[in-house]
Amino acid sequence: MKYFISILIFSVSLSVQAAESLSSKEDAQLLAEAVMESVSKDKLKDGLEKLRPYTVVPVAEFDVQMGQMDMKIPAIAQRFGKSIGYDFVEEEQLGESLIQYVYLQKFEKHVMVWRFIFYKPKDKWLLNTWYFNDQIQLLFKH
Repeated sequence: MKYFISILIFSVSLSVQAAESLSSKEDAQLLAEAVMESVSKDKLKDGLEKLRPYTVVPVAEFDVQMGQMDMKIPAIAQRFGKSIGYDFVEEEQLGESLIQYVYLQKFEKHVMVWRFIFYKPKDKWLLNTWYFNDQIQLLFKH
């Protein structure tokens, strides 16, 4: 049985507001790990709140998205079951300015893919985009 649930949390271009930056790729990955640690314990909103200081999304937009999670969390739990952990999948760097960390959030009945994309305009990393969905087939190289 295949479920197609694509939940685009935030996909933004860099331009809206100043965000806290991260000193290194390792700091960026530690942020992604902290989010995954929370969401893997069925604390989706707590995990996403960890991203707030680092996002370029306006505060009001972030708050609206967080409010929408109240409706999405029960649907995820009903379809996928309880969250039972996470796995790191890969790090992919493009040039010196973009890096993506990919994780799997494991559930009793299914899995979701999380992507965190960081951008380095000069010497610090900014959280540019993050999202999760259940399109696991896209992880496999054809």
